[in-house]
Amino acid sequence: MRNLEARRAKWMRVRLGILVCLLGVGFTRLVGAAWDLQVRRAPVLREEAEQQYTRQVEFSPRRGTIYDRNHNPLAVSVVSPSLAAGPRRLGTIRNLDVGALASRLAEALSLPESDVRARLTSRRGFAWIKRHMTPPEAARVVAIMREFHIRNRDGLETIEESRRWYPNRELAAHVVGFVGADGRGQEGLERSLDENLRGRMVAVQGLRDARGALVFADGLTPAMGQAGDDVTLTLDATIQHIVERELALTCQLFEARSGSVIVTDPRTGEVLALANYPTFNPNELATSEVDARRNRAIADRFEPGSTMKIFSVGGALDASVIRPDQQIDCHSGTYTIGNLTIHDSHPEQMLTPMQVLERSSNIGAAQIGLSLGAEGLERVYRRFGFGERTGLPLPGEARARFGERRWYEVEVATVAFGQGMGVTSIQLAQGLGAVANGGRLVHPLLVSRVTDATGALVQENTPDPGRPAMQTGVARMLADMLTSVTEAHGTGTDAAIAGVRVAGKTGTAQKAREHAHGYDDQRWVSSFIGFAPAERPRLVVTVVIDEPQITHAGGAVAAPLFHNVMEQSLRYLGALPSAQRAMDFPQGPAAPTALAARRRDVRAHGDAGVACSVPDLSRLSLREARRALAAVGLDAAFGGAGVVVRQDPPAGSPCEPAQAVRAWAEPGGGYVPVATPAPASTEMPR
Repeated sequence: MRNLEARRAKWMRVRLGILVCLLGVGFTRLVGAAWDLQVRRAPVLREEAEQQYTRQVEFSPRRGTIYDRNHNPLAVSVVSPSLAAGPRRLGTIRNLDVGALASRLAEALSLPESDVRARLTSRRGFAWIKRHMTPPEAARVVAIMREFHIRNRDGLETIEESRRWYPNRELAAHVVGFVGADGRGQEGLERSLDENLRGRMVAVQGLRDARGALVFADGLTPAMGQAGDDVTLTLDATIQHIVERELALTCQLFEARSGSVIVTDPRTGEVLALANYPTFNPNELATSEVDARRNRAIADRFEPGSTMKIFSVGGALDASVIRPDQQIDCHSGTYTIGNLTIHDSHPEQMLTPMQVLERSSNIGAAQIGLSLGAEGLERVYRRFGFGERTGLPLPGEARARFGERRWYEVEVATVAFGQGMGVTSIQLAQGLGAVANGGRLVHPLLVSRVTDATGALVQENTPDPGRPAMQTGVARMLADMLTSVTEAHGTGTDAAIAGVRVAGKTGTAQKAREHAHGYDDQRWVSSFIGFAPAERPRLVVTVVIDEPQITHAGGAVAAPLFHNVMEQSLRYLGALPSAQRAMDFPQGPAAPTALAARRRDVRAHGDAGVACSVPDLSRLSLREARRALAAVGLDAAFGGAGVVVRQDPPAGSPCEPAQAVRAWAEPGGGYVPVATPAPASTEMPR
């Protein structure tokens, strides 16, 4: 610059200074931008970058299996394919007719075409088309993808997912419950034990390749998830099957609205079967009715009727306010207290406590309740577990409260024979178990143990030692009294089992009007609760039938169902005496059925004197034989199970209207049908 003119040199120095300043500013901004990217915004940018080439996937582990007491699976997890779409990737396929593809997929998967088209053309990166496809559906989808030259992950992808499967369909559906599409339990044990069954989810980091497909790094696999615990129940699948079959037949025969049956072991409180009708198939929830999923055995409260006389009489004996041989004035079948008149269907003057149970006397039970008083009667019922939940690990159990205010004298009288209070079926089963086991109130046991995926014990539930409900001697005496109900003059003769002493009680209760005061004479609850053998009880069976239409007496509707369940269950357990297997006919006169009584009325008004002959029942199932006899106006007294092998009187014999024909059956021909006894009486024991 020394050779330059001063003016020019000065200008060059100015330009050089400007250039240096500009370079300095640029360098400073470059350093600042680098610092901003590398330091300040580094975490955010790193996360955004990782989102482009990585994906975190949460794997649901295998859900635990639910077993019955004999390790038969009731709920298992299986792998099923699901179809997913990547609409943005699908849009990059040249010459693809998305409308035609949507039409074909909708037809193959039985889905609305508009829904499928909307999902395929959305701007989302991922959308489910159908979860848990059936094998035929999956095969059709694969064929369609080949037809449209779509490779897996090129916009359509089949993904294997874990699906809950119930191999026995409806069996124990109300106990086991079901899970939702998200794999979480919705009802039953699937819901209450969801935390155990679901296991622990694990998040796995994967890498996306150039086509966007997910690849696991370092050999990571979904198997890293911790599988759910396995649960073993006290249920016996065979007894459960017997109960569900017999309950469905009875409800259909009597056109009942619903029903429930519970079978328990009174010694341990173990629930061997719990069934409701109507029922549902948890594999096909979409086609089931919401009302059919209701677990009525634990959720429905009802007035029990005469079954509560067991606890009224037993409590009074235990408190020594009455004696076993005491004569109770039943006022010849009509008794007025306050503004209420109580009637007996079998009028009597004086009855002992055993006869009160045998004849199901409302007046006798009312007198016994009054002798206990309001506080005494409430105390008795609470000792048997009424008024509180049983603690069964199933959602929705009703408390069935009572005694929230002091009962007046009229209420004490009616509550003593089961009117004006609410109970649940499981409460009745628990209360009667205390009578059967000698006086201990044992809480029901449903879940026996929980084990993890390796078989290690996580939790074990032992039978409840129970608390005293009544004296052992009184419990045994009460059991002996209850056997009179199923004998010659009792209200539950259809519950009797040949060679086995059966203790039990019938119940027939009117239901309260829905939109008015008082009781509805068209709506009834029929019940029978009992245990056998009476001297050493093995099983307690609780039967409740809601709103039967053909007839409604507990001895006609519920007692035959009790007989079928108890007899078949004892036979399965090997607890029937050898005399029962000898094919002897049941003792005692055959009880006329309600249908036969109607036929007698018809004959009395026009067909009297019409001769008939006994039909040939050989090789018929008991159900077919009953229909054959009903067609000619004859009653039936059946024993055994299977097909008829002999009858009395023999085929072709002349007969009188409503005459009883005895028949005995045994399994044969590979076909073992179910006996469905007809109603036993037109009387209405309360």
